[in-house]
Amino acid sequence: MSISEEVKCHGYVMLTLWEALSRVLPNANFNIATGTSRSAYIITGNIPALLGKGKKVKIGLFVKFSSMRVSPWRYSFIREHQDEIQDMREKYDNVFVALVNGTDGVACIDFIGLKQLLDENHEEQEWISVSRKLRQNYRVAGNDGKFEKPLPKNTFPNLIVEFFEEKLQ
Repeated sequence: MSISEEVKCHGYVMLTLWEALSRVLPNANFNIATGTSRSAYIITGNIPALLGKGKKVKIGLFVKFSSMRVSPWRYSFIREHQDEIQDMREKYDNVFVALVNGTDGVACIDFIGLKQLLDENHEEQEWISVSRKLRQNYRVAGNDGKFEKPLPKNTFPNLIVEFFEEKLQ
């Protein structure tokens, strides 16, 4: 069985996230479960009660990838994807979308950022586009809006790690 590019990208996202979480929150335990679609994951982080914290946080992570080598990278979001992300937001503490931009890096947005790009009206198919010029940050636009400021390249995994750090401290 050959390993698809999608599986490699998902593996990169998970490994990078795990390494960063382990470095910043060494006393926390994390586990992962798959969501409804092959792009969705549920990540649970907790500080064991014996360390005096006993806190638990769950997030949804939705991973999309583009195999394009150069900018711009475009991502399609069918209605079912958006419905699944919305469902995860209702069940968990937050939802993040990781957009794997070929071999360039990963742009990461939280649920609030996603709603700036794709509004509450889930159409049959919508899109997000990420572009980046040499030595610049990501420019992100969507079907229903765009980010006014560029998105730094280090938003992944930092955005997710900072969320867990804030909630588990």
